[in-house]
Amino acid sequence: MDIPRVIANRFRIECEIGRGGMGTVYLATHLGLERPVAIKVLKAEFAADPEVADRFMREARTMARLRHTRAAMIFDAGSLPDGRPFIVMEHVEGSTLADVLAREGRFSPERAVRIACEICDVLAEAHALGIVHRDLKPSNIMLNERGVSVLDFGIAKVLTASADVTKTHATTESGLIIGTPRYMSPEQCMGKPVGTASDLYSVGVLVYEMLAGQPPFTDGLQSAVLVRQATSAPPPLMARCPEVPRRLALATHTLLAKNPNDRPKSARETRAMLERSIQNTAQLVMPEAAAPFASTIATLDRRASNASRAVAAVALLALLGGLFFAWSGSGTTTSARVKASTTPRAGASAVSPAVIRTALANEVNEDSEPLTVVPASLSNDAARQIAATVSTNGAVSEARVLRTVRGASIAAVRDERGAGTSHLFLMESRGATGGFRVAGRATLDKEGFRGAKWATAITDADGDGYDEIICTGTDSRDDPFSRRLVLYVPRTRQSYSMRVGLDSRERKAIRVRWSSNAGGDTAKPYRAALRARALDDMPQAKL
Repeated sequence: MDIPRVIANRFRIECEIGRGGMGTVYLATHLGLERPVAIKVLKAEFAADPEVADRFMREARTMARLRHTRAAMIFDAGSLPDGRPFIVMEHVEGSTLADVLAREGRFSPERAVRIACEICDVLAEAHALGIVHRDLKPSNIMLNERGVSVLDFGIAKVLTASADVTKTHATTESGLIIGTPRYMSPEQCMGKPVGTASDLYSVGVLVYEMLAGQPPFTDGLQSAVLVRQATSAPPPLMARCPEVPRRLALATHTLLAKNPNDRPKSARETRAMLERSIQNTAQLVMPEAAAPFASTIATLDRRASNASRAVAAVALLALLGGLFFAWSGSGTTTSARVKASTTPRAGASAVSPAVIRTALANEVNEDSEPLTVVPASLSNDAARQIAATVSTNGAVSEARVLRTVRGASIAAVRDERGAGTSHLFLMESRGATGGFRVAGRATLDKEGFRGAKWATAITDADGDGYDEIICTGTDSRDDPFSRRLVLYVPRTRQSYSMRVGLDSRERKAIRVRWSSNAGGDTAKPYRAALRARALDDMPQAKL
């Protein structure tokens, strides 16, 4: 072993129990408590970056907030004398999903869904804390008598920030960052920012593998897997295993949508969709527009001849191939039909992923509320009209369409300048039942700054690939020489603000007042965005 026998004067290393692209995992004993723990030591090449250790400790503190019973808890973190970071985790006994799949092959639909649902339970709590796993794969899923345990939360985020390109840890190259091509989302394969939808794609790959005995894309060349993951429709699940329930196949392919906005909006919605897919209910009734897709599934499900199966599988692959074009095409809404990558035969039409998800949503009880997304191509003018329908007090002066972890959402300013109580509110779709709901709000005017005129701007302040909105208030009747800037984060439903006072003669900033939550490292990117916006509006000011 290339590590000390005793780490941090309280953990005695017993033996190596795992090794991967990120580093090595050791079984250790906590000397004070005499209990087994697992210690993960990252590779030396990651520690070569002087920022990694600091970033690692920050992320370890965030990951330690996750206390779900099915997530391996983090107890401690630190660095070895040579600078290599380590984390101390709960030691979870059992067999990895990778080992069980290698021994047993395919799982029954019920078993696969049960495992996936337990993973979704963990993801739901993690995503609520702003934690994205980024590296879900069979070797990070432990199975034991308690069910599922999810390992290695947040490690990928620490390492992803230490390089500019996405590589794999299935090779022996040095300086790699985390991401296994077979389980990575298309956006991660292409080096785009990832969010909660990326984890849900990985869940789809896991379900596919548990049912089919192999993931959708395999190849001896990792680069080939990356390309296929990013651009190719997955092989139809029912072509590989016709005995899988049709609704479960539909649910799996919904999770594998190339466009993140076409996947379920949350881990909880994913769990509900998977549970419905194996319920013994009446056969799925597809909308008329989805008839070609349904007939293809039916052809496979009837166990027809090998020739007809092959024809149906090719047709299904062509239909699902449209998912990628739906993502890359401009101006496409979730209600529009998607053209397949090959020309369909006469009388056939392509089906959008939204149609698939709507068909699944129609299976739920009347008292449930299936979720959809606001079309990403929605204009700001159309968003303003929608916002106006739910604004009962005051007119909507501005509205913007934001990219959020829950899909496209609407942020609008309710102008109550006369009353001095203007608000920003965030709207999300109510789902298949239609309409919109107010999901979050922030007060713009406050004591000492009322009756202002508000303008909005969109920014990605924290670099996570999703939008925040900055509202700038001017012409306050209480203080005509000051501005108030409010930044709202849809992901956390938090707002941060600054107030800038100007000298009426020299027009230079003489004071800056921050909101009470604007201190600390967490708020640092939001402070920077507010400061930059203020300087854009007042280039002559000194902040």
